[in-house]
Amino acid sequence: MKARFGGKCPACDGAIKVGKEITKNSQEEWVHKACSDIEEELP
Repeated sequence: MKARFGGKCPACDGAIKVGKEITKNSQEEWVHKACSDIEEELP
């Protein structure tokens, strides 16, 4: 999903900017899509 608010990625400590792709990690924290430790399942 796209970020609606700015913030900070707890995985890489980088900024999450509005409109960037984000997802939740295994600890239920919002992180950059590339920083997630959960593999995305393809249909």
